[in-house]
Amino acid sequence: MDWTPIWHQAAAPAFAMGLLAGKKKTVVFHVTPQVSGEKLRVRFSNYYGKKPYAIGGLTIWAQGKMHPVTSGGSGSFSVPVGESCYSDEIPFPTAQGEELEIRLYYASKVMDSNMTEEAAVVYPGDHTGDKELPPARREGYKEQYNLYEAVPGMDQIDVLTGQPSKIIAAFGDSITAMNRWVKPLQKRLSDAYGGRYALMNAGISGNCLLYDVPGLMGASYGEKGVSRFERDVLRFDGLHGVILALGVNDAAYYSKKTEAAISLEKYASAVTGVVERLHKAGVRVIAQTLPPRIGFVKKGYTPEMEALRVSINGWIRESAMFDYVFDADALLRDQNDPSVTDERYHQGDHLHPNQAGGTLLAQAYDLKHLTGEA
Repeated sequence: MDWTPIWHQAAAPAFAMGLLAGKKKTVVFHVTPQVSGEKLRVRFSNYYGKKPYAIGGLTIWAQGKMHPVTSGGSGSFSVPVGESCYSDEIPFPTAQGEELEIRLYYASKVMDSNMTEEAAVVYPGDHTGDKELPPARREGYKEQYNLYEAVPGMDQIDVLTGQPSKIIAAFGDSITAMNRWVKPLQKRLSDAYGGRYALMNAGISGNCLLYDVPGLMGASYGEKGVSRFERDVLRFDGLHGVILALGVNDAAYYSKKTEAAISLEKYASAVTGVVERLHKAGVRVIAQTLPPRIGFVKKGYTPEMEALRVSINGWIRESAMFDYVFDADALLRDQNDPSVTDERYHQGDHLHPNQAGGTLLAQAYDLKHLTGEA
């Protein structure tokens, strides 16, 4: 028997450094396990907090039954500053493909956060034990900026299984974090291989491979990919493959002021180092090209930035170091104007795939090349 993850998100500092973060709220979202298990445990992180934070309650609902999650035997507990910590092991049989409802009540502000669950809902107060949930409420600024509800503190859910999955980590930015291509690809893998492979989301919105974005908002974009790679990718037990999908934000920050940190040469060097390290560990590497960005920001995206994106894509396509190159750019771009995203495939901002765009990407993946079973 081994522990294998059924849900994961990379930790980043809370949006706006926690100034807009609340407490005494319950976040609710759903997870569909890619593998069956006999027990369950939850991992919490506190990398960015300066003091412990309090979890007021955590329950998992399946088929109308509530399963409380405890730590040290208590339903309310604190998460210390440092790496991460696990809950108690919960006797809770889970079945592959059977949806679980997660309800997390946080009693204090949490600095570790991420926005990866588009359908997550937040309710004021503790509703972890309610048979029926009250009407949902959404903050105005989240509506204005098209932000998901965050899932604070929690970064992984594991099940104890006799058939541990081989893990494939999707290492990317918002296009990955939003889960619009990751979740349907998870389902394809689950349907095709019966839990032998599990795809985990390690995306952070706004993230770059080479550049730590400065400023109040930049902190919530996470540490640059080369810095967080160890924790967010190599840490997985049973790591089998990595999808590299970072770089479109690097291109958007390229300028005379940043060229010491961002360039084609530095991008290629960093990726080469990552690939060599993964291959040495026997891990497959899938490179995903960078989709069009023109139109996402009306001002400030220069021809030099676009030229860098195009050059990075050319290098990815021509490089022989990857086990599989997935050309997301070729799929999403307008065939009459390759510098922009096809109107059918973005959410209205000319960058992020909508559901149709995410499904297009997920369906286009060659599963045999993704898993190496070709």
